[in-house]
Amino acid sequence: MTVCAGLALSGCETPDGAEASAASQPPGRDVVVADDATVCSALSDVMTIVDNADLGLAEGRMAEPEREGWYQLATRVLARIPASDDAVLSQGLADLRATTPPVAAGAKGPSEGIGSPAWHDTLASVAETCAAADAELAVQSFTGG
Repeated sequence: MTVCAGLALSGCETPDGAEASAASQPPGRDVVVADDATVCSALSDVMTIVDNADLGLAEGRMAEPEREGWYQLATRVLARIPASDDAVLSQGLADLRATTPPVAAGAKGPSEGIGSPAWHDTLASVAETCAAADAELAVQSFTGG
């Protein structure tokens, strides 16, 4: 399934040549659905943000407030990942979001859930689902020396 982003009236061409647009969605439907690889890749980005923030703090290159800012960003990225066309992966994504509600940009509150036992358990389950769909989660560590 192809996901098209853009203005509500703009269209895009899918691989099979058909045109898709937000205007063609059924009334009241604003949920975007993506394939497993897209969802798992986006989850990998969330994990990359968290991992690099944790590494920066552990290695003394950032203070806790900076890591918290990265965590807050990770909550927003997680909240924007589209549902999967796979019901099991969609449920895992919903469960992960339930452990980690999004923190609005500029908000002063702390992020919740990242690094908690519920976070790790749910992430492990989602990782298994992604691996079974041949879309393994991956982290890119790029901070440090």
